[in-house]
Amino acid sequence: MTQPLLLNIAAWLPRSCANGPGTRMVIWVQGCPFRCLGCQNPDYLEFKLNQVVTVEEIWQKFQQLPDLAGISISGGEPFAQAVALADLARRVQSVGKTVVCWTGYQLQQLQFNNIPDSQRLLNHIDLLVDGLFIQQQVSDQPLRGSNNQKLHFLSGRIVEADLVNIPRQEWILGSETLTYTGFPVEYKQLDQGGV
Repeated sequence: MTQPLLLNIAAWLPRSCANGPGTRMVIWVQGCPFRCLGCQNPDYLEFKLNQVVTVEEIWQKFQQLPDLAGISISGGEPFAQAVALADLARRVQSVGKTVVCWTGYQLQQLQFNNIPDSQRLLNHIDLLVDGLFIQQQVSDQPLRGSNNQKLHFLSGRIVEADLVNIPRQEWILGSETLTYTGFPVEYKQLDQGGV
């Protein structure tokens, strides 16, 4: 009997509208090799045990929400857990849903630089948002924290037209929690001139 694939997650949301087209489940994985100045998720950077779950557990939760458009994966760094996430992403796509993933790596690095099992995960991603977050380049573009980050429509199942009207930020009120998700907003200084 094979061992179940495990994921070390930092957080998850059953439903979000700010993390890709449609209503999506979101998973943030624990651990990241990058240390981007101004990282929105600094608690997710350290490689430490947080919430260890099986892929099957996440898959069961996903299946209980048939109205979801898909799953979005962020972090931390998803490609640090590529094998387990590839299995989850494969399952999501097998039922006609889509997968969005953010990474600090660039697509070319994932394709050619021998990052373990990166191609395995790439094979099951519909939209990849790549590149490190650069605080001095805060973006107002859909699904990007900074202007250097690029969208890669890998499967054709998500296209640029699907990214209109996605809220930049979202607050989700639970029975005992208030969760913020989304992307930084560039605050422009108001003109100190006239009223």
